[in-house]
Amino acid sequence: MTLSAQRLDHWTLVTSDLARTRQFYTDVLDAEPLKRAFPAGVTFGGTTIDFFLESDSDHPSPGSDHHAYTIALQDFDPWAERLRTNGVEVEFANFGRTRMSMLFDDPDGYHFELVVSMESEEVAKRELEKRGIQPRRGQGPR
Repeated sequence: MTLSAQRLDHWTLVTSDLARTRQFYTDVLDAEPLKRAFPAGVTFGGTTIDFFLESDSDHPSPGSDHHAYTIALQDFDPWAERLRTNGVEVEFANFGRTRMSMLFDDPDGYHFELVVSMESEEVAKRELEKRGIQPRRGQGPR
C-alpha cells in the first residue's frame, strides 16, 4: 500500500503587525478571513494560514522556504498587476519547461510563488517570451 498526503491543511506564520498582515492577505491576496477569534487567519488557495502575533520568544522567521499556489494562465497578468498596484515587488521566473512563476514576499518576508503549469512546451515558450521571462537555473525560487 502506498501512503500519500491529501492536501496541505494549514501553515502558520508569526507577524510583527497583525492588522497589516490581515490587510495584506485579505485585500491584496483576496484571501477569505477565518470566522474565529483566535488565532486570526485566512483561507487562501484552499489552505488555512494562521497568524500569530510576535512575542518575546516568537519572531517572524520566513527563512528560505516558500509556499507555492497554482493559478490559471489567464490570471497570471491580473495577479501581477494586483500585487504591483499594492506596492508588492514581483519577480518572474521559469522553473521547468512548462511552468511560469511569480515570486513575492508578504509584509513579514514570507516567500510566495504563484505558478502556472501550461499544457505544452510550445504554449510555455510563447507565454514566457510574451512576458520576457527567462529560464532560471537552480533548484528553487530563492
